[in-house]
Amino acid sequence: MTAAVPAGGLIRGPQLEILVPRSRGVPFDEALRIAEQGRYVIASNARMSKALVGSKPWDKPREYISEVLCCWTGTMTAYAKPGEKLGATIEYTDPKTEQRWVFPVPKQFVGMKDVILVAEHPDYTLEREGKNRVVQAGIVDVVENFPMRNERAYLADAKHGIPQGDAVSGIERNARFLWRTDSTVSPAARGDHIRGDDYIMRCVRLNVRPSIGFGVAVEAPEPKAPQPAEAKAKQGDKI
Repeated sequence: MTAAVPAGGLIRGPQLEILVPRSRGVPFDEALRIAEQGRYVIASNARMSKALVGSKPWDKPREYISEVLCCWTGTMTAYAKPGEKLGATIEYTDPKTEQRWVFPVPKQFVGMKDVILVAEHPDYTLEREGKNRVVQAGIVDVVENFPMRNERAYLADAKHGIPQGDAVSGIERNARFLWRTDSTVSPAARGDHIRGDDYIMRCVRLNVRPSIGFGVAVEAPEPKAPQPAEAKAKQGDKI
């Protein structure tokens, strides 16, 4: 993948950097504001899976990764109660802040059930008015066969890394453990600041209140290769 800073000015690339460490964790509303202010793209759930489960995707020591966990991802999700058909919106009220999170359902998805709607940053913004937070998404995908059972292992969809389908053995390396609630509008969260074992690294947390203070990782370009003069100077330093 080639690093790029497109015409829109967003900083993108195949690497990851910590924007907000977990020690200074922020609610998702604030995480999004900080990222947008700096023209950063919040790392997606699928991208974080590569970092937490894959091999050397950060080109950083494991200790560096742990500094952001738990962390928000840029993968915004919304789902209704098991067996309940989607209406015009999915709504969730954060019990701590009483903020009302609203995800408008695209017409083609109205009436579907046991699905989860997904939008990736920067393809959405938050419309803020009082305690209302409305997710205005330019691109919305639907992941079907969204599991009803919590804390079980499922294979993840290829695009967003969302657990789907029937339960599988947790031994399956590509399996992800789903944490869900009845219904919510919330970004996916990953990791844990206490437990760093394989299980927690493969958990996709879709049951977290947006008001909780988590870390934030963002996309970053590949480091630039040193110019010949710089490389020569570095060689001289080593000597």
